[in-house]
Amino acid sequence: MSRLAAMRHSGWPALSAILLGGIFMAASLAAQSNQLQSVSYGTIVSVKAVTIQDKPSGSKTAGGAMVGAVAGAAIAGHGHHFGGAVVGGMVGAAVGSAADKAESVKPGTELIIKLDSSQEVAIQIPGEQKFLQGDRVRLTSGQSGTKVERVQP
Repeated sequence: MSRLAAMRHSGWPALSAILLGGIFMAASLAAQSNQLQSVSYGTIVSVKAVTIQDKPSGSKTAGGAMVGAVAGAAIAGHGHHFGGAVVGGMVGAAVGSAADKAESVKPGTELIIKLDSSQEVAIQIPGEQKFLQGDRVRLTSGQSGTKVERVQP
């Protein structure tokens, strides 16, 4: 076997592709860290517990359908693999969809903030937050969203 053929069978092409992908991903992440952001200051007027409903991603639905189809085809008897795959895929998709929807509902906190410019804004933040009415805050906004931080008065 030639050296080139041995290299092809050894997995070097796959390893090279993975390494190059990692390098390009790291380069794109580094580029994202240099995004321009705007900064505003204000005072919290209102704090309220809310339920945040994100849009389900659908990834669990697709994954459930794939796993269900494979399992259904494997479980079905001889000559019934296609029917087993269809039924398994439908059941898997239903289970995945339910998991996707349940994961998209989470507790959060709504803040109403009066900015120093006299404009009032509202932001909903996932999770329970420890902000209080009257807290002085800094809002940092960019392409990836808005971050709220407490600052010293």
